[in-house]
Order: sequence, then structure tokens, then C-alpha cells
Amino acid sequence: MRLQVAAGSALIGAGVAVNDYVQSPVRRAISYGALALSGATVIAMGQDPTGERSIIAKDSATMVDQIRQEIGDLGVTPGPESDVDAITERGPLVTWLLLAVFVVAFFTLAYFSMRMDVAVMRRIAKFFEKRGASRPFTCTGMVYAAFIYAICELEARTK
Repeated sequence: MRLQVAAGSALIGAGVAVNDYVQSPVRRAISYGALALSGATVIAMGQDPTGERSIIAKDSATMVDQIRQEIGDLGVTPGPESDVDAITERGPLVTWLLLAVFVVAFFTLAYFSMRMDVAVMRRIAKFFEKRGASRPFTCTGMVYAAFIYAICELEARTK
């Protein structure tokens, strides 16, 4: 698990450092995609607590059962009568409107979250640049990687 966290933290740091080494926005996007694919590979090939080396279960029925347990058997077993009545009273129009509001809110929050992250990243890079760093985004990437690793380590110790 620690190896996965360390590799993931290093990939996040490398993603921030890409700004120092790749100037073209298209090449930078390709670099981010390659790093994301590398991160997915690290997670997929890491060992789980049982010692298995893949995130996909060998038995598909077991995997489907695990997914159902994770989401609370959503769509498999009916919920309490009060939930069913509330859904039927609202109708499909209200349901679709609520879904649309959720999607818009999700993308709005994601957009502002990314904008804030970029602003913080640039501020930290300017801090390093003022202190004479020739590759300020690389230094910022190290700060990001250390921060992510520390958070994941803290979470693992509290479990």
C-alpha cells in the first residue's frame, strides 16, 4: 500500500512539474494523460490486502457482489416504502431536473476547484521563483507530492 501511495504522490508531483519541461499546451495535455494512465497502472498492479495483484476479481460474480455491497445494493432491492412513495409522487420531470441540477453543480464545483488549485500552484511556484529556483514548478511538485503522501500516510495510520 505504501508503494502505491508513494508512486501516486510522485506522479502528482511529476504532473505539476510538467509545466517546467513542456511548453506546448497540447504536449502538456498528452503528458498529463500519460501520467494519469501510469497512475492507473500503478494502482491496478499493486497488491491488495489479501495479496492479489489485480483490482479485478477472478470471479465476476464476486466482483459484481462487491460492487453491489459498496453502493448499498442500489437498484437490486427496493428501499423503504417511504422512499418509493417520495419518488413516485415527484414524477420523472422533477427527477430529471434534480439530476440536471446535480450535474451542473458538480461540474461547477469541479471547475472552480481546478481553478483554485491552479492559482495555488502558481502562487507556490512564484514563491520558489522569487527565491531563485530555476524550475519553480518542479519545486512545487515536490511540495504537492509530499503533502499528498503525508495525508495518505495519516489516513492509513488512523484506520
